Amino acid sequence: MLKYFIYCRKSTEEEERQILSIEAQLTELREFAKQNNLFVAKEFTESQTAKEPGRPIFNTMLSEIEKGNASGILAWNPDRLARNSVDGGRIIYLVDIEKIQSLKFPTFWFEATPQGKFMLSVAFGQAKYYTDNLRENILRGIRQKIRRGELSAKAPLGYFNEPRLRTIEPNKKTFRKVKEVLRTFATGEYTLTKIQSKMFSLGLVGKDGKPLHLSTIQGILKNPFYYGHFLYRGELHQGSHKPMISKKLFDKIQEALILNGKPREKRGPKNFLFLNFAVCGECGYTITAERHIKKSGLKFVYYRCTHKSKTQNCSQTRFLREEILTEQVKEICQKVSLPDNWREKYLAKVNEWKKENRQSSELFAQNLKTELEKVKTKINRLMDAYLEGDLELPEFQLKKNDLMSEKKTLEEKLSDFERKGNHWLELVRNWIIEANQAKNLVLDDNFSEMKNFLKKIGSNRRIFDQRLFVDFKKPWDYLYFLPAEARAEGEGEAKNGVNRFWWTRPDLNRRSPGCKPGVLPLNYRPLVGARGLEPRTPSLSVTCSNQLSYAPIKINNSFLTGKLFTLFLKIIFNPVSLKIFSQSLSDLKEVLVGLPKKLSKKIPWSWQINFDKISSGKSS
Repeated sequence: MLKYFIYCRKSTEEEERQILSIEAQLTELREFAKQNNLFVAKEFTESQTAKEPGRPIFNTMLSEIEKGNASGILAWNPDRLARNSVDGGRIIYLVDIEKIQSLKFPTFWFEATPQGKFMLSVAFGQAKYYTDNLRENILRGIRQKIRRGELSAKAPLGYFNEPRLRTIEPNKKTFRKVKEVLRTFATGEYTLTKIQSKMFSLGLVGKDGKPLHLSTIQGILKNPFYYGHFLYRGELHQGSHKPMISKKLFDKIQEALILNGKPREKRGPKNFLFLNFAVCGECGYTITAERHIKKSGLKFVYYRCTHKSKTQNCSQTRFLREEILTEQVKEICQKVSLPDNWREKYLAKVNEWKKENRQSSELFAQNLKTELEKVKTKINRLMDAYLEGDLELPEFQLKKNDLMSEKKTLEEKLSDFERKGNHWLELVRNWIIEANQAKNLVLDDNFSEMKNFLKKIGSNRRIFDQRLFVDFKKPWDYLYFLPAEARAEGEGEAKNGVNRFWWTRPDLNRRSPGCKPGVLPLNYRPLVGARGLEPRTPSLSVTCSNQLSYAPIKINNSFLTGKLFTLFLKIIFNPVSLKIFSQSLSDLKEVLVGLPKKLSKKIPWSWQINFDKISSGKSS
């Protein structure tokens, strides 16, 4: 009497899907065996697709048949046994060598004859054709969903898959929680471990109720889905779902992830004031802190380079005491603060700007639209180049992702501008107030806030030769490079209201007293981009260039803090083309024309500007 193995299979491993498939097959096959007096030696059930070879339970069953433990298989349909050519060919081969003497199906007839083998191979081929055709239909639907901006995948945390419309919608229970987590991490004060604890406290946990794994959290922080785009097969696409955060905030999260994303061993609180604040100015690795306790009980905190570079031998071996670093931080915060009477003058100027013609705003919006159209054109050309075979897929995906990111940034800028109008005036006002309040941090010795303040307004904070350097964003760099004498009128730091500027004279070979040969400091950054105007070297505490010559010239403070600086603020907070600033250039021309004759003679030939040509757009 032949022995049979019952084999039942469903295509998915998820328990909640096709729940009744295995149970229904077993019931039908047991009843079929009873009706046909078939002896069943063993039952095999499996939850795995048959489109690819390598099913473990199926292979175990065939191994038992090869050993002679059974010589027949009972299954619901041939497609339950195989949907690929390898497994189908293996079964037919076992029939050829008579290891399998009988195959029984309630829905298909088979006999071990040439006609029966041919029909069985046709059934296996039809099952494979069905799988291949189904795959193509599914991929076609996925491509269409991507064209509509819909992600054909499981919704990320904070969203859910809407079953009726088959879209991804915000989850009312978790949307705001995830948004809060993203905003918190963007501050740069949280590591992955800390943000994991915060997510657990908010109820954002895994399916097992445990905290999310660090790799999962890192994937959430890197997911562009949250700002309105999504990745499919390595390519970035525009989404039609509701974004959770802006592209600007997403970029801040990526910066914070680079600085604080690496998990570290949990240690007790050391209370180091400036830990994770700066990097080494030579090798770029983190500055760490150490606490030394003398025999007398005195405690000292030192900051130094970690010397972790394996490719560079860092020469920064000297320690920097916390007291010295604290004074440098205070000095830098003092430099970027704004005196009280300057604050009143600039706020009054902002009020005047509100009453002026808003033509520049319209032109600025038009410029953004032009830039956006250029990016869209680049994307279309890139697609054409890829379709023509000029670009490989990895290169195409990389360039397209960059252009899509730039496109999203421009769209957000344009949307914000159209919604808020002359929002740059509010930015100017907020900057003036924030710069004026910076001195309160110094007066209160609030070093924690001073550290956060410098993190906000500056970047590339580094320590080189026991000196702290910061690259400030505009317009903070203007205040930083402003000489101390220029603050005399507002703060009373000097006895007179005179400010010294140094202008380059290529034809002279004189050196100002007190300027020693050396190199420009790491944080050298000129105030004005015009050729011929050099930084004010008396304000620099380190050595200056030994390749330039300078001649001192006196300018009244009211000139410095008047038209030139208000024009500077316009350019920083409302950047548009030169044509928009024809009136502003006229103002600058009036300022330069009104300079003392002694000063106008000192201006080098490289700074003689033809304002009429620039205003008319004839000169670059």
